[in-house]
Amino acid sequence: MQPFRTIQHSTVQIDLGAIKHNCTVIRNHIGEDCGLCAVVKADGYGLGATRVAGQLEQFASMLSVYSPDEAGELLASGVTTPILLLAPVYSVDRFHPIFQSIISGQLHLVLHGEDHLPSLLAIAEATHQPLNVHLKVDTGLHRGGCRLENASSLIEQVIQEKRLRLKGIFTHFIAAVTDESLTRLQHDRLHQAMKHLSCPLPNTCVVHEANTAAMVQWNWTHRDMVRVGLAWTGIVPKGVAPLEGFKPVVSWRTRLAHVKNVSAGERVGYSGKWMARRQSRIGIVPVGYAAGYPMNVGAEGESDGAFVRVLDEKFEAVLGDAPVVGSVCMDQIAIDLTDIPLHGIGCGVELITTDRTSNATLERIADAAGVVPHAIISRISPKVHRAYVEPSLEIVIPNRNRKHA
Repeated sequence: MQPFRTIQHSTVQIDLGAIKHNCTVIRNHIGEDCGLCAVVKADGYGLGATRVAGQLEQFASMLSVYSPDEAGELLASGVTTPILLLAPVYSVDRFHPIFQSIISGQLHLVLHGEDHLPSLLAIAEATHQPLNVHLKVDTGLHRGGCRLENASSLIEQVIQEKRLRLKGIFTHFIAAVTDESLTRLQHDRLHQAMKHLSCPLPNTCVVHEANTAAMVQWNWTHRDMVRVGLAWTGIVPKGVAPLEGFKPVVSWRTRLAHVKNVSAGERVGYSGKWMARRQSRIGIVPVGYAAGYPMNVGAEGESDGAFVRVLDEKFEAVLGDAPVVGSVCMDQIAIDLTDIPLHGIGCGVELITTDRTSNATLERIADAAGVVPHAIISRISPKVHRAYVEPSLEIVIPNRNRKHA
């Protein structure tokens, strides 16, 4: 009896060496006196927070996550870098992994306003230790943080409160990708909130506001620390020129599962959204929206959609880019192979490629889907295998900003 054989496996490949390289590029751009906070929320944008953190903390003065459970996973993995927890925390169970890290001072909590202050003071009482806190100031995004008119008095209150240690003040930009004037307005508002304090800021208090787009475009947003997530993946938002030397980190690979010929005038996929205009060769790729591939990116009628890159069986020789056609299904997509010299079933397919000359880059797929690039990679199912490529070159690591100690 022949063994059962099928082609249904796909792998997301994460280049750890490229992460190190990108961190070096970022460090060279911001300078050694500026801190780097590497954001690894949503399981490191779907790439595995505990694995990528091992590379990032060699360069970063701080890591950042959204939820207590995300922080707990990093702590359990052995991360020793300070962690900024962005979500408002109102209480902490003493058996939760973050409890001890609050006591040790490794975990920094965010104060979101005067009404949030009593909860943080209660946590300080429970831990019998002063809390490391960052005050978030709402300069216009209206997605958390204290009201701008209350910021100065709240800063002074935290400085004078013995149960708290003010380790940071920050804001979040609304439109750093496209609107410099609005970004400058928010920058100035944060400056005004700190301008006329009756007491000086602690020496270890860092001011931070720059996300990836601001960090790349405007040096005046760097302040004491930049807070970036997308940048360490080597990607920037659409409309922003990447830093010279950025390398893409993520590729997503599978193999061609089936090929069939379709006559001119025949339709492909649910609802018949794509019709062959000539005798065509259609390939079936065994990955669909259940694995996290974006829906509504297949070509329909006259409109183009996303592309995949087709390679030989060894993933060495590039055969060409093939358009995704018709509806994306739960477990498969159709691609038009008519113009590609086919080697046969089992050919390599890259759903996301690191080759910037291809139409199947993360940025171009995100553009076809109408979303930001990190929405693509963070939605790839955790059931899809992750493989990590270890760095092959030793990289000199710049000194961290010691202000965060």
